[in-house]
This record gives sequence, structure tokens and C-alpha cells, in this order.
Amino acid sequence: MAKKDTTLKIFNPFIEFFKEQSISGLLLIAATFVALIVANSGIGESFVHFWETPLFIGAGELIFQFSLEQFINDGLMTIFFIVVGLEIKRELIAGELSTKEKAMLPVVGALGGMLAPALIFTIFNIGRSELSGWAIPTATDIAFSLTVVSLLGKKVPLSLKVFLTALAVVDDLGAIVIIAIFYSQETQWLYLFYSFIVIVVLVFMNRKDVRNIYAYMFVGVFLWIFLHHAGIHATISGVILALTVPFRYKNYEKIFNEKTEQLIANAKALQSPEAQQDHASRDQAIEEMQKLSTTMEAPLNNMLYLLAGFSSFVVMPLFALSNAGVRLDFNALSDLGSTMSLGIIFGLLLGKPIGITLFTFITSKLKITNIPAGVKWSHLFSVNILAGIGFTMSIFVTKLAYTDKTLIETAKFSIIIASFLAGFIGYLVLRLSRDPR
Repeated sequence: MAKKDTTLKIFNPFIEFFKEQSISGLLLIAATFVALIVANSGIGESFVHFWETPLFIGAGELIFQFSLEQFINDGLMTIFFIVVGLEIKRELIAGELSTKEKAMLPVVGALGGMLAPALIFTIFNIGRSELSGWAIPTATDIAFSLTVVSLLGKKVPLSLKVFLTALAVVDDLGAIVIIAIFYSQETQWLYLFYSFIVIVVLVFMNRKDVRNIYAYMFVGVFLWIFLHHAGIHATISGVILALTVPFRYKNYEKIFNEKTEQLIANAKALQSPEAQQDHASRDQAIEEMQKLSTTMEAPLNNMLYLLAGFSSFVVMPLFALSNAGVRLDFNALSDLGSTMSLGIIFGLLLGKPIGITLFTFITSKLKITNIPAGVKWSHLFSVNILAGIGFTMSIFVTKLAYTDKTLIETAKFSIIIASFLAGFIGYLVLRLSRDPR
């Protein structure tokens, strides 16, 4: 029994994360269907134009003009990227990427899952202007893919769920690097220098053990502004900010032990019959224990608690509503046969599972990685199919890769079709497969 309890405690952060992403994914699917239905209804024209509503944010000479869609994609999605960055940092320090042994399998898998789709898309579009969208099929949507897994319940063991989650986290990191390197505009070096100064300030705050998360977010606003003016996609500021937020106190164990010992000594002093009558002292001791547990909580976790729900249940559904409203007509359906569309669909449906499985298989034979105990390659391949659910990140990259509205709409339609097919096929294969445990 003790062993079971210990195992549950070890995986508790993952289980909570898994539950939140699963619920968020259901909301994301619902928002996607709503966007598609409304966009193709009698009010479809008005629905599409609604997201073009202009917004003016700022004061004085510092005013930003966005459409409502741009505000979601460039502004609110920064919160999504902060959460992604915090999750990446937590996994690197104390999660499934914290040791070489743990990290190798999802890292190698994610690398194959990015290279193979990019190669397939390139083969379809080499020599064409559409080639700029090569990174579209390289992404995996964590919420969407984990939602499908959650529908299968205990059919998918915890080890495979952890692998898929870690894989998607590394995949997100790869997508962030791709966006920063390949999809930034012409660099304005002065603003890039200002951005560098702000990053130095954030690192200095980390080194000085500044624990107020609002201080980091305040400085992060300036980083967003300077990166935006520098020509680098401003959402990257969210990841940079997240990576500077402290994970725990410096000398955490020493400080915690000293304070805990003092509190225990105070608690023992309250055990005497006389002290039991002193309700004020007893209440104060309890309050001090509560304060200790709160103040010793990692700033990284505090920021995740603050932003994760808003990102999952507000930002991502809004992103789906504003970006998934593709109007379906004869031209849209006929464009599914274009090289760009085929590159996206085959990249996600075939490139993802083949690339991940091939890379993990080769490295396991070379004794570089090990698949989870008791899991067969057929089960791993079945889970890898779900990595073909690109959706959020794929649509995000589409808006950076293309400016032509027709190409963007065709790409989004292709992503939606490929993602739903990957989800359906992955679910079906896992449902029909024998229990991998």
C-alpha cells in the first residue's frame, strides 16, 4: 500500500496537468466545431469580420493597433507561451526531462516527429513559394492529444501518457525555437538591444531570488513591447519570461528545515494543559504553518496556478474561435488536393508517427533510449499517431508562414482535417489494441 501511495505522490503533478489538459482539450474541440458551424451559417460573413474589429491599446505615443484576431494571436497567446515555458522549465528541473535517462526517449522522439513531417512537406512543395510553411506539420497539440487519451481511460497506461506529454512538451520547445529563428521579421537591432537589457534584468531578478511573480510579469510587458518592435514574434517573450521565474528558494532545504524545526518546537510547547487553553497562541501557530507552506511554494508553481487555467479555458478557446472559422465552399474543398494541403495532411498523419517511432526504435536498438517497461512497439506507435494532432501550434505557425488569405484558409482547413483524422485513427487503434499492461 505504501508503495502505491508513493507512486501516486510522485506522479501527482503530472496527473493534475493531465486532467487540466484533457478538460481544456474538450473545450478546444467544442470551440472549433462552433467556429466551423457559425462560419458556414447565415451569419458566417459577420462572424469572420467580427474578428477583424480594430483595437487600440496603449496611451500617448505608445499605442498599438490590432485587429481582435491579432490581439488574441499576438497578445493573449503570450500567456499560452508563458504557461508552455513554465511547463518546459518544470519538466527540465523536476519532471520527465530532468535526467538524461528520462529525457532521451521523448527528446529523440520529438526530433523525429519534427524532421519527418518537415521532409514530407518539403518533398511536396520543393521549388514552390508554399515551401515557407514547412514547419506547419511539425507541431503537436498537447491539450487535443491528451483529450483523446483521456477518453480511453485505463486502456492507456500511465507510462504511455507520461511519454506523450513529455513528447508534446519537447515538441512545443522545438516549435518555439523554429518560430524565433525562421519566422521573425526583419530585425530592428536597437529594439533587440533593449530586449537584451530587459532579459538581463529578469536574470538578475532570478539570481537575487525575487519571488514576486507580478514583478516578473511587469518587466515581461516591456520585453513583449521591445521584441514586437524588434521584428521577433512577441509571444517568444512569454517563454523567455517563464524561464527566468525561480523554481524554488536558494538554499531551499536549509531554510525550510530551519523554519519547520522552529514551528515544531513551538507546537510542542503548546502541548501542555495550560497552553491548550491559550487559543490565540494555538491559532497563531497554525497560521504560521500555513504561511510557511505558502511562502515556500515555488514562484514557478504560483505563476502556473495563476495563468494555467486562464490559458486553458479562455485563451485557447478564443484562439480556436477566431482561427478555426474556415468557410467551406467548392474552392476550399478543391484546394485540399494542392501540394501545400497534401504536405500538411501527410506530414501530420504519416510524418509524425513514422518519424517518432523510427527515431525511438533506432536509438533503442543502439541502447541510447529505452521504451517504458511492458510497452510494445505497436502500443507506442498507436500513441504516436496522436502526435499528428497539430491544431493550435500548427495554425499559429500558418499565420506566420503565409500572408495570402487563401493559402492561410486552405492550410487551416488541412490542419483541422488532419488533426481530427489523427485523433480518430489514434483513438480507434488504441481502443482495438490489446491492453499494453
